[in-house]
Amino acid sequence: MSWGHRPKPGEWLVNSHILDEAAEAMLKAVKVVRIYDVPYVGSCNRKGDTVYIDHQLPPQMKHQGKVYDIDRFIVMHEVVEMLFEHVLKFQYRDAHQIALRAERALVESDGLPWAAYNRFCSKWIKIIGERKQYPNPPPDIDLQPEIDEDDKTTLRRMGAKKAAKTGRNTMRK
Repeated sequence: MSWGHRPKPGEWLVNSHILDEAAEAMLKAVKVVRIYDVPYVGSCNRKGDTVYIDHQLPPQMKHQGKVYDIDRFIVMHEVVEMLFEHVLKFQYRDAHQIALRAERALVESDGLPWAAYNRFCSKWIKIIGERKQYPNPPPDIDLQPEIDEDDKTTLRRMGAKKAAKTGRNTMRK
């Protein structure tokens, strides 16, 4: 809670409506692109105004007869993660953990059990992660997660040989 802010009644505690407004604002603030190979399923560009979601990940999931929009959960995660990494200079590992908490809050706020969503994500992380190559990565993808994790294998599979060799955040060969 920020100093000087006078919350209205109902804003003091966790509030699904406010979280929903934040998710909608994030979706409006970034462009979502689903045409590329994205090794970690979702990522941002280096500028932070585009969220990339792997072309193979279904845009929706169904659970107990209800359809859920996956993009809003991925965007929440990626925007929070990017802000912590690039603005506050957190390591990917720490930014990812905070982003997971925000993503989980939104998932549960929408009425989707985290266990069901986690199973869905785990399945697709495995499918996408097992690709031998990522021939069509976004040209301006932020490689900081792969660099921070020293994931040279994924960088090479993306064709980011210079980043794999030097640790520089570039897709140049």
